[in-house]
Amino acid sequence: MNVRHVKVEYQLTESPNVLPSDIIINILSRLAVKSLCRFKCVSKPWRSLISDHDFVKVHFNKALEYNDVMHQRRRLVFTGVENRSLYFSYLDEFINRDVYLNNRVNNVGDNGLVTATELAFVYSIERDILVSLICYCNGLLLCQLHESKELHLVNPATRELKILPRTPKPYRYSSLCGFGYDHSTDEHKVVCGRININHGIEFCVYTLETNSWRVIRDNFNCFECTKVRGIHLNGELHWLMNKGEYEAESSVIVSLVLAKEEVREIQLSPEYSIENSPPIELGLFREWLCISHNVDADLDQTYNEFWVMKEHGVKESWTKMRVSIPYHKLSHSGFWTKTHDLMVIGERLLMYNFDDDENFWDLPIRGVDKVGSILIYLDSLVSLSRNQSKRSSKKTSATWKRRVK
Repeated sequence: MNVRHVKVEYQLTESPNVLPSDIIINILSRLAVKSLCRFKCVSKPWRSLISDHDFVKVHFNKALEYNDVMHQRRRLVFTGVENRSLYFSYLDEFINRDVYLNNRVNNVGDNGLVTATELAFVYSIERDILVSLICYCNGLLLCQLHESKELHLVNPATRELKILPRTPKPYRYSSLCGFGYDHSTDEHKVVCGRININHGIEFCVYTLETNSWRVIRDNFNCFECTKVRGIHLNGELHWLMNKGEYEAESSVIVSLVLAKEEVREIQLSPEYSIENSPPIELGLFREWLCISHNVDADLDQTYNEFWVMKEHGVKESWTKMRVSIPYHKLSHSGFWTKTHDLMVIGERLLMYNFDDDENFWDLPIRGVDKVGSILIYLDSLVSLSRNQSKRSSKKTSATWKRRVK
């Protein structure tokens, strides 16, 4: 993304002997969010620039264009199993350690512990509360507090938090929820929904830029949604649903296309559909939809295989993959290298090599013995206030790039 996409409407300096504005913008777009938040105090023009909607996009995209910028902004965010608190850590603290560079395969032990920071401000009003991490998009997290059922949008980099307005009454206790970005309208959307057996799926869509909910309906009929959290991929939100009472015979992936707000169906692997398998879960593996088993940890059942859809929406592209570590639950963080994937297998966070089953190592975190939900996000300047968001209702020259590994 070239800085020319930012309309230089701001007189950044009164002196003719300093750098031109476009060079200043280029420099600022490479800096960390924390620094830029401080630089808003330099002057009103700087504050206006750093809050500008186009500049926010250029700043975010810079991390996708330059590895050095990417490395300083990417974070690992996760929940702890035992206390369900929310944490983040600098991803490069994991991957830059000697254990990674030397490609060792044994556990790193206590000397290799990484420190995580609790995002306590998300639930600072009510301590001892359970938190679910639902989705990530453009530097924002969607979280849910279990006791109140409130949905929170969070920007961990700016420490902004927004409690979403309550949904219309029929959708107060939703069967499904997701968060994504609509490229066609330049809007961030939270989707809640419930299953009405008589009328099909009913969705309620919250738009950050307008701070309001509206209802859409679809005549797609299904029996139940297997998990609340929607998977955001290619401008669509995906849920695994059952069209009848017998899961193995009727499970499908239901996708809501954010741009058209239309529902479509994606078929599971033919290999799975004929099996009498235990419960399964929809997730992401790298940049592909993924189906894995999900059984109670107290049961003796474990599994070694899962499926990935290598071509989005194409039934024939489902591919079986194997993992040497028996699991009852499996998830991918969204980060991988040429040789290894950052995974949660069971409740263990580890780097795993799918080309060499014996090449993996655990990544212990100080104070967090068991890891629950996990994802990778990039720090961003996206604001949860309506001041910045109002600019996004106009057609702008800068665009968000798709996230890359």
